[in-house]
Amino acid sequence: MEPTQTKQNGRPKLELQLNQTATLTLMRDKPYTGESSFGPYFLYHVKDAGGVEYSFFAPSEIHGQVVEAGLKAGDAFTLSKKAVQNGKKVGARLEFEAVTKPVSAQPNQPVKQDALPFEIHDDGFKQLMQRCVQDAVEIVKAVNTITWQNEDVRSIALTMFIQRARVS
Repeated sequence: MEPTQTKQNGRPKLELQLNQTATLTLMRDKPYTGESSFGPYFLYHVKDAGGVEYSFFAPSEIHGQVVEAGLKAGDAFTLSKKAVQNGKKVGARLEFEAVTKPVSAQPNQPVKQDALPFEIHDDGFKQLMQRCVQDAVEIVKAVNTITWQNEDVRSIALTMFIQRARVS
């Protein structure tokens, strides 16, 4: 990683070189968002394995993947800048992958000896459904030229949930 001289809040801007991979840790739950002449931006504060803090302007595709993975402050992910050939031109593409925590890194929870086989465990679907409902409400608010019904919001949220659950 090559930090640039441009600093955001005292942190250098994250710049990956071609074919470079970095494991990064989120320092905040949510990015700073805004609008510039280039469109919407998502500014994440991250640190690398060496503890160096960076400002990372995530493209909307990467931001969507971070949100979909449900990453919060302290969660890690890898970012790779890969070469992509389009005809005779060589470009670059960022690839995102959430780093899953090993079982040993999770807090020790006492094991219930009398746990029933139908006991409900946190599988992440509740949080996924909540995000889908919130996204559906945002979609309805963004398209205010149509009269929406509660059933429409439910249908949009359910469709998003099914598609996102398939990917997971």
